[in-house]
Amino acid sequence: MSTATAEVGAAAGPTELAATRETSAVGARLAAVLDMIEDHRYTETAMSARRAAAISAMIDNVAAAAVEGKPRTVGRRKRRMGNAGWYEEERRLGKGAYGAVTKARHRGTGRVVAVKSLQSGTSDDYGEGVCDLLREACFMAACRGHPSFVGLHGVARAPGTREYSIVMDYAGQTTLYDDMMGRPDGPFPEAEVRRVMRQLLTGAEAMHRHGIVHRDIKPDNILVGDGGDGALRICDFGGAKCMAEYDPPDEVFGAIPYMAPEALLENPDHGTLVDSWSLGCVMAELLGDDMLFVGKKDQTEQLYQIFDVLGVPGKSAWKSLKPSPAYADKVQQWRARNRTLGHRNRLRDLFPEEVLSKDGFEVLKGLLTIDPKKRLTAAAALQCRWFTDNVDDGPLLVPAAPAVSEAGDDMATKTTVWSRVVAFVGRALGMLRP
Repeated sequence: MSTATAEVGAAAGPTELAATRETSAVGARLAAVLDMIEDHRYTETAMSARRAAAISAMIDNVAAAAVEGKPRTVGRRKRRMGNAGWYEEERRLGKGAYGAVTKARHRGTGRVVAVKSLQSGTSDDYGEGVCDLLREACFMAACRGHPSFVGLHGVARAPGTREYSIVMDYAGQTTLYDDMMGRPDGPFPEAEVRRVMRQLLTGAEAMHRHGIVHRDIKPDNILVGDGGDGALRICDFGGAKCMAEYDPPDEVFGAIPYMAPEALLENPDHGTLVDSWSLGCVMAELLGDDMLFVGKKDQTEQLYQIFDVLGVPGKSAWKSLKPSPAYADKVQQWRARNRTLGHRNRLRDLFPEEVLSKDGFEVLKGLLTIDPKKRLTAAAALQCRWFTDNVDDGPLLVPAAPAVSEAGDDMATKTTVWSRVVAFVGRALGMLRP
């Protein structure tokens, strides 16, 4: 790690947990709503439509704080959710285990949106799916108004049922993964990678400021916009957590090839720096035209992949990683193996200067630092010379496949964009992938 990176990483690392605990006003409101949702989950009772609407109104306040800088006072009349009948389905965009995403059009205004609905019969008697959907809405609301995220419009309910949908901007179907696979001329050049990483890190810094940890950043969860600007949007908050929650989720979550070592080692306190690692993996994939740490189904095998490239961590790094007791014996084996084989960090060998400049490598190495205390935060990465000394012109990416530009409509028909967003921002869906 260069001197500049070391200085930034050292300054950022020890304060990362404190920074996420001391979240913004948006983060504090977000955590309060998440705690309410989890409190209901623990009751193991079905959620009534009235309670869901009340929580939805609180999510509206989160969106208002994110977009306008202050919450709104929501009266009882504002608690009514949107009606799923307001939207006419045009075609199905995708289907998952618990829901389907469709392209739809508002019957009154004609505006195009994406709607994700829980499938009938997928939620259990205690409404786990509804709780997960509401969590998703919370995170989308907290990121509302930022160009690096798909915009949430609100939640709709089919009248007389417990079938809920989440309504969002329609941002097309092309993902960064699609763009990479459809690229005929090999890896992305450094200048283009810098443009991509600048926007992704800017988005990550914004959500981290609110204490949000995405936990599943990967090319499949990054949408490439239409309209010639190639704007990127991070989507799918299905596994996200907020560091300010009373009891944030601590289970392992995410795609193994993009998971940080501390997550693979089942450290329950993993925070926003797991997203920094994931972004480093995305950056390496853009430059190398393939995953840096080829995915393994087993967490142990994945760690071997990482250590083979970056070397086995030293004693201080192991303390920072805080592996679960289940890995105690393996840690000793890995350290012994390192002493025997003398593994070194060979990241630069894989990305020589003809592929990535010294300043660019400073960012890549900083993001892919095994010790989370020394890893670059998104904010610190953006202060590196690779970004500060270069101005990125032109579109970010040209979609490899046609994508429909966002057209979002909202659930209210006589309000401004802000009031439409805040009036119905409600229920969240596990996966946001228009």
